[in-house]
Amino acid sequence: MHIKNVWRYRGIVEVERIHSGRYGKKGTPGPRKLPTPEEMKAVNEKNCIKKLRRKIQANFGEGDLFLTLTYKKETRPDAREARRRLKNYLERLRRRWKKAGVPLKYIIVTEYENKSIHHHLVLNDLPDGSGAKEANRCWKENGGTHTEYLYEDGHYENLAAYMVKETSKTFRKPGSPSKTRYSCSRNLVDPKSKTVILKSDRWPEDPRVPKGYYLDKQSLVNGVNKMGYRYQYYRLVSLSPKKYIYKGKTKAGRDPEEGKRKEKMKRGAAKSKLRRRKKKE
Repeated sequence: MHIKNVWRYRGIVEVERIHSGRYGKKGTPGPRKLPTPEEMKAVNEKNCIKKLRRKIQANFGEGDLFLTLTYKKETRPDAREARRRLKNYLERLRRRWKKAGVPLKYIIVTEYENKSIHHHLVLNDLPDGSGAKEANRCWKENGGTHTEYLYEDGHYENLAAYMVKETSKTFRKPGSPSKTRYSCSRNLVDPKSKTVILKSDRWPEDPRVPKGYYLDKQSLVNGVNKMGYRYQYYRLVSLSPKKYIYKGKTKAGRDPEEGKRKEKMKRGAAKSKLRRRKKKE
């Protein structure tokens, strides 16, 4: 038997196949080798990058923003003051986004060791495309902003790795401005895997690609873990990702979960109305 974990979000299907001692035969093991602390640290960081990449992909898309926030040299704050200024900045953004009729969504990291303290921020754009201008206006009293836009086909592997590595050596330190690798707004979709237990101990090294998708060949990994068991990972990408209406503008992959919730509520309301009508009859 083996475990198949599947993540689905915004035109992406991620598949991971692994063996586990909890489910019968594990397959034919190779030579075992216990991982070193350095290897475990690398695995944990890799898993963190994967999780962050999924979160970026599930909540942001083409045209959203990647900001770098810096401080004026003469008024550069310490870690505590930087937390306060960042909190005030996010509150100003939240008010501006709310006024535009959209929720503010963000992921943020803070780096301060071996360089001037600064923040990196992934941020959803405003419907009229003025998010970069507003973000700069709300921050200009503190310092400067550098803006980049997320690209259309981005799997965001490099972006997630960059953000995680920025804080991997500092977030556990007592004086760190942030006690986590990264911080997120609470309204983000957190992709969860669906787990299936399969009877077979084997799988093809070249995955079957369903109709309407293509295999991201760079993502395909067939390997053997430290316990000597095979594993596989790959990513499928939709050939025609769904378009979601976002406050009058159509953008690929914008907040699909919100659309699903609204549609479900409409169906529920229609069913309730029908039941009430039948009772009256």
